[in-house]
Amino acid sequence: MPDIATAAPDELVVAPDIAATAPQPKTAVVLVHGIGEQVPLETIRSFVEGVYQHDLSLANHDTDERNMLRIAVVPDSATGSAELRRLTTQSDGPQKRTDFFEFYWADIMEGTPVEQAVAWIDTLLLRAPWRVPLSVRVYLAWFLLWLLAAVVLFSAALTAYPDLLNSITILPKALHWLSVHRVRVGQGLYVWGTVLFFWNWWHGMTARRRRVENVKFGLPAVLLLAGVGLLLVHSTTLIDARIWAGAFTALVAWAMHTYVGPYAGDVARYVRATPATVGQRKDIRERGVALLERLHARRLDDQEWEDFTQATADRPPYYDRIVVVGHSLGSIIAYDLVQLFWERYGPTPHVDWSRLASVPAMQRALRGADLYVRKVWVRRKPLREREQRAFLLRQERLAALLASDKPHWRISDLVTLGSPLAHAAFLMTDGDGELRQAFRERRFATTPPRPDPLLDSMLYRGQGPAGPLYPHFAAQFAAVRWTNLCDETPIPVFGDLISGRLAPIFGPGLVEHDVKITRPGLWWPLSRIFTHTEYWTWDDRYARGREPEHLKLLRQALRLGQ
Repeated sequence: MPDIATAAPDELVVAPDIAATAPQPKTAVVLVHGIGEQVPLETIRSFVEGVYQHDLSLANHDTDERNMLRIAVVPDSATGSAELRRLTTQSDGPQKRTDFFEFYWADIMEGTPVEQAVAWIDTLLLRAPWRVPLSVRVYLAWFLLWLLAAVVLFSAALTAYPDLLNSITILPKALHWLSVHRVRVGQGLYVWGTVLFFWNWWHGMTARRRRVENVKFGLPAVLLLAGVGLLLVHSTTLIDARIWAGAFTALVAWAMHTYVGPYAGDVARYVRATPATVGQRKDIRERGVALLERLHARRLDDQEWEDFTQATADRPPYYDRIVVVGHSLGSIIAYDLVQLFWERYGPTPHVDWSRLASVPAMQRALRGADLYVRKVWVRRKPLREREQRAFLLRQERLAALLASDKPHWRISDLVTLGSPLAHAAFLMTDGDGELRQAFRERRFATTPPRPDPLLDSMLYRGQGPAGPLYPHFAAQFAAVRWTNLCDETPIPVFGDLISGRLAPIFGPGLVEHDVKITRPGLWWPLSRIFTHTEYWTWDDRYARGREPEHLKLLRQALRLGQ
């Protein structure tokens, strides 16, 4: 068994959850993974490595001889799946420990390639240009989808008519040149593949961990196979249009099955309610709400409370703070889960305010948050930096009161990474007008919350004319801090085209960081290519105390140990 003091992420210690002192409430972090063929535990393990294990500022003693904080992988029933585990921090970290959970939903979204293709064509492509939001980035993404559709149609045509390739004037000349110089080109590819392999081997084995798993073999293998293939194939084969038509068709089919279908198909099938997607959307949301219910219900005596809204002080909670993190499409799911949980368990009309010990304090906190609702959405005044900090303090105050008394709401933060909510008008509605209407109707929540248009307030009065005030069903961000990290760029191959700024759409109470992620060890512009999956990725080339800015900001948003 590896030394637990220096264990790599794939050597995480499987150990009992041992506390050195009397049990204390923990923080729960729920990560909602993004699109694609996700492997259970793969995302959460890399997330924990980046945001916790390498954050040595959280260590409670000298760690000069240790390059990672320890965690334990513990079986847990909260996720509802035997495939998943709870990742929990250990005694070398902060006194207040953290449990990390992965909300896994990829299995629910499984579908055939035909269903995936139909979903993204019907939802994302077939709309009038004037119904596409007036945004350069949205129009660019729409154009790229149409270009991809044209490639798919051309591939289908090649399947029936391979000689179409000959209609491309330059292609026959290029194939003739390749057939003449195939040996030289094959040898060049073989040499480049060999050099790249040894370069990756040297780089991986000289990294801090010196592990064979660090060696990347994908691109060298492709170059080596291409070189060997050119050396073995007959020159007449290289000028046969049918061979290249079949190869191109197979390549497009593989790309559709591996990337386009799972990515664009998952987005299209989740963001829009249609007869074909209602069941899947319902299953994902019910699974997510059930996970949040179990986290709220668990007590320090390791027993679940049947109705956590009626919990008493003699049975303190196992988790006194819950952070929901969503990446990519997972950020939309996380956003939906927080709203659905607020509708069901927030301080809305079903709460009997007369029995709450903290009614006066909670009423003051609600009125304090409502001041910013009126300022932003009624008087149309911007929030200055000082006012935004004051609003965040009001959120923390209200969240603490809701956690300490009924209804025992404990979700303190929503953190979104690489979120396509930046394109809500394109993905979730049919344009800017429908999105504005959805906000007015409070189908979508903002921060600060939107007011009732008849009351110019987010608060209603219940139980008679002197009854207490309570917030409406889309006011969760009166108590939940929302932080968004994006890498906005207008150039498709650089940065994160999927993400963008959310504050102009979802309100000025949102804490937002437009980061510029770069891949270590690469020169510009290669270091900026498609950073959508790099928000928490750790690299051994990061110097201690010199982690990239986006990783520092993500750790600040999580506030682990608090």
